[in-house]
Amino acid sequence: MKAFVLGTVGARSELLNCLDAVRRSNLVSEAYLIFGIHDIICKVEFERLQQLNGLLDVLTQNGVVDSNTMIVNSEGLSFEREGGYKRKKCAYTFIKIRRPAAPRLWETFLKSVDTIAEAHEVYGMYDVVVGVSEDAKHDFFNRYFRRLWLLTDINMTNTHTFFTVDL
Repeated sequence: MKAFVLGTVGARSELLNCLDAVRRSNLVSEAYLIFGIHDIICKVEFERLQQLNGLLDVLTQNGVVDSNTMIVNSEGLSFEREGGYKRKKCAYTFIKIRRPAAPRLWETFLKSVDTIAEAHEVYGMYDVVVGVSEDAKHDFFNRYFRRLWLLTDINMTNTHTFFTVDL
């Protein structure tokens, strides 16, 4: 199973220590410090929920005071470009969609945007998580965000970046 975990670190002085601790976990395939209402994002792969609980304990032990876990719906929209886990990201967008929506149609559209490295339907606070390839950072608005506007079923988006956007 896969999940995305957002965390808020209590003290700025603990940010790098928390990131290092999370990256050492064998469950975490990617982890970044992000700008937005959360401080850290982790992409997690696990077999049992107890393993995920263990990672949440690691987060707490390393300064995370609040977390939000979104488990990937393995039967819904879910894709990663070949080598996607090795492609560095520059942002994640969390999307709430209007119901009813057609996630499979979304998948076709999202795959057509070359700067999208991965997209997953999730259970939790949001409905879809989109990982944006670092290739988009030099023209983020035109190469990614403007394309996202074409999806009419979007109710709300929340984009977390980990770079300075070039406008």
